[in-house]
This record gives sequence, structure tokens and C-alpha cells, in this order.
Amino acid sequence: MPEAPKPGDLIGGRYRLIEVAGRGGMADVWRAEVEGDRGFRKVVAVKQMHPGLAEQPAYVAMFVEEARLGAALESPNLAEVRDFIADRGNYYMVLEWVEGVDLGTWTRWHFERGEGPRWELVAAIGVGVLRGLAAGHERVDANGPAPVVHRDVSPHNILCTTRGMVKVIDYGLALAADRTVEATEPGVVKGKMSYLAPEIVGGGRPIPPSDQFAVGSVMWEALVGRKLFDGANDYETYVRLRECQVQPLKPLRPDVPAEFAALITRALSAKPDQRYPSAREFARQIGTVLKKVQLRKDLHSMLAKTVNDARASLGMGVRTGDLSALTPIAELRPEDQPTAFGDRLRGLRHKLPGLFGRKK
Repeated sequence: MPEAPKPGDLIGGRYRLIEVAGRGGMADVWRAEVEGDRGFRKVVAVKQMHPGLAEQPAYVAMFVEEARLGAALESPNLAEVRDFIADRGNYYMVLEWVEGVDLGTWTRWHFERGEGPRWELVAAIGVGVLRGLAAGHERVDANGPAPVVHRDVSPHNILCTTRGMVKVIDYGLALAADRTVEATEPGVVKGKMSYLAPEIVGGGRPIPPSDQFAVGSVMWEALVGRKLFDGANDYETYVRLRECQVQPLKPLRPDVPAEFAALITRALSAKPDQRYPSAREFARQIGTVLKKVQLRKDLHSMLAKTVNDARASLGMGVRTGDLSALTPIAELRPEDQPTAFGDRLRGLRHKLPGLFGRKK
């Protein structure tokens, strides 16, 4: 196993690791500095694959693919991938440093204060997420359309910055039309269970509208303060998703305009063709609703203030959210029972029970 890096190490001859800013199931994220000529310094994020996975070709291939796709996509609403390095048996991805808070932590901070976030802010965040996803969905290469489906849209993969911007991160599970290797076995789905679209849990292939469904679920959760699809265990959540049991939003948030609630409901349609023609069109329609609202302050400024207040209140330092409890692999079997580990079983990869696969 490669030796784990430590603070002060110089990676690739130019990136100085400073401190770990976050931990995930497959990788740690470091705050680092690029060291240029004549004293040049710039803060960057260095995503380091866990040494225990760096010896497993399937996980290395996923990490390389994430870097390839990240470098190919350009949008102000995506975290820019700047470099990829193999150094002494370890693998590193260099990204722009994003100062902010993840959407899950931002949402929880609001509700712990006794109030949900303003619907206008949730709408603005949704627009940013959809514009970032559109960069992948609309991707074109030398051979023509080559869409990229994120398939892991979730609150912890959405960052709200201290400047009021929104960034979608982590294309580690993305599905691209030009991907050379697809490591998903039959009957296995990837992504966080609570945000998978019905067509995916039914055994279908992820498509751009699947990301739209996840965005609808994420916005519903941000407004209400709990997951839309959340069972006692992965199997119970799977059943709710398969049946697309969507609880109406308006009774839970009466302040949300009916027009905006209807947009979220459409994104959460059971059938992909009942959602929006594209992520960009979904974003456009949200923007139309926002234009009808008379606000005294710019939404970017309002979002930036809540992000800064949340970071100060939670004493977050360099972190953007809670340390992840996700494991890199979690398989769901028919005999699985509820467990005290909770979210630890809501991993990134789920075995669909054959008995409960597609609807008859």
C-alpha cells in the first residue's frame, strides 16, 4: 500500500499539502498551495485517493475518469479540474479551492435555528446546480453529442460559496457516452439511494432527466428540512423511490409560491418524459418565477451572507461540511435489516434485489 501523504509534502513538484479539509468514502480533500516561480502562491484543493484504493485498478480507473470528465466540462457552476498527478503510488486531482458550505450543512444550519431557508435562495441554488449539470448534459466532442450524467446529485455534492455562487462537485460516479470502461455490474446502481430516479432503481440506464429528478429531490429537501425519500434502510427507501411516493410540498411550506412548487413537482415526475426537455429549460423556468419577486437585495448577496453566517456559527474553518460517513461500496441485499449505522449503509453502490427489480 502506498504511504499516506502528510502535511508539508510536495506533490508533483509543485503542490504543497497544508491540511485535510474533508474526508469521503474514496478520497480526502486537502487544502494546498501551488508553488510557482519567484514566490508565487495560490490556494488549491487537492483530492487524494485513499492509499488502500490506489492499488485497485477499478477505483483508479474511476478516479482517472472523474478527472478526465471534470477537465472536459466548463461552467462557472462546476469546480474546475486543473491537474492530475500520480506520485509515489498515490493519485491526486487538483481543483479550484472553493470557500463555502455544502447544501446539506447549509440546510441543517437553517432548520437548527428554527426556520427554513427562504424559498428564493433555494430556487437560486437550483438554477446554479442545473446550469452546472447542463454543461455535462450538453457536452459535444469530436464525434458529436457526448452527454455526461452526474448521477450523484445530492446536498453534499453542491457547494454554496462565500461569494454567493453555486458549484456542483464530484463527477466520480458520472456516466459519459464516451467512457471507455463501465464498471457497473448488472443489477447494480450507483449514487446515493435517496436521490436516485425511479427509472434507475427500476433497472434503467441513467439519463440526463435522472439528474433533473435528483435536483427536484434536493430542492424539496432544502425547503422542508428532511429527505423526500428516506426509509428506515436502503430497501425501504428503494421501494419509496420505485413507487415515486412524492409528498406534496405546499402543505409543508405554505410560503412557497404554487408556481415554484409545481416546477419541483414536475421534476419529480415518475416518467422521464414528463420532466423538462433539458436541465437548462428547468433552470429557465425557475428564473422566470424569480423575476416576478420584488427583492430588496441581490440573491447572490443574500446567499453569500447566509453562507458566511453558517460558516461562522459552525466554526468550520477550512471545511465545507461534515466529514462524510459514506463507504465506497454498500451493497443492498434482500436480507438487509435496519442498522444502527444509518447513513453508513447509504453508500455509493447498491445491489438491487432481484425479487423487487422492475415493476411487473
